[in-house]
Amino acid sequence: MTIQNYINKLPIDFFFLVVDSNLDIKCPQLKNFYTIYDPKLDQKNSGYLLSQPSTINFIKNTIKKSGHQAAIIPFKPSAKIDLICQQNNWIGVCNPAPLNRLLEDKIKFPNIIKDIPQIPFVIAPYTKLTVDKLIKKYKKIVVQTHFGWAGNSTKLIVNYDPTIIPENTLCKFSPYLKGYSLLNNCCLTKSELLQSPPGLQFTGLKEYTNNPFATVGRQWPSMAPLTIINQVKNITNSFSKILKKLKYRGFFGLDFFVSKNKVYLLECNPRLTASFAFYTDIELKAKITPLFYYHLLEFTSPITILKENRFNNKKIIGSELTKRNNNGVIIQKINKYKIFSKTYKKIIINV
Repeated sequence: MTIQNYINKLPIDFFFLVVDSNLDIKCPQLKNFYTIYDPKLDQKNSGYLLSQPSTINFIKNTIKKSGHQAAIIPFKPSAKIDLICQQNNWIGVCNPAPLNRLLEDKIKFPNIIKDIPQIPFVIAPYTKLTVDKLIKKYKKIVVQTHFGWAGNSTKLIVNYDPTIIPENTLCKFSPYLKGYSLLNNCCLTKSELLQSPPGLQFTGLKEYTNNPFATVGRQWPSMAPLTIINQVKNITNSFSKILKKLKYRGFFGLDFFVSKNKVYLLECNPRLTASFAFYTDIELKAKITPLFYYHLLEFTSPITILKENRFNNKKIIGSELTKRNNNGVIIQKINKYKIFSKTYKKIIINV
């Protein structure tokens, strides 16, 4: 029996909460999978969407008709989602909100991965004294605050300016390095870590964003050298051991930075990633069981995973572009099963 057929036979109805149409996923092959989306809601928030009477009624009516249990899939966990699932005896297909928040905190994350290669950093309040000292040492510095999305919490600083970041805000300071970015999608199950091959991250392309740190797309394969790909694989394996100790499970994504042939772990997206929907399509086209399927099963019916050639599969090919406006909101999305950039050194997009 295939994993897809196994999911279809489960006495479970899956409900995916969609707050941004660009983060939607189509799964017509799953017979018990529903998406919930209301573009008229004034709050783009999964917990708010789930709390709506219309949403709750739809879920209750659906499971009443099918006789199944409800499993709620948010893009990002939240305390409200945890509470609503608990109140209704629904399965939350996500990690607890506090664990998600811990791993997404850019100030706390460096100490969590202290034994894994990362760009040198200093955690300190944003003050003129701190900035001047680091500018003198590095000339350009990258400054990050606790939380952000699409690069909006990351700033390139060449001199002290309190209008960019408020005085005394606790920040992570790092030297500005030249290089390129990679990512991978992963799923940590009770039996095994599954990881995609690295993808090349399209970051700060001027035609698609005015933020030099905003991700505007990605492609598989990454075109990176084998030595770099192996570093990514080893770092991911090491990081998964940290996640196991934290009792994390399911889907996650990692961002890496490559400079002078050395790979650094930048951050973890401890949830479904911005690329998960298109990456699922790529996997299905390559006839590989999607990581997303294993994510669903990990929270509903965990299984032992058979060994498969996923990391080195040459059929994993596809590129995605996401043009953003000045607020970092996606205004255009392009997905194709082809390579957009033939090199990782100087990205030139050929759609």
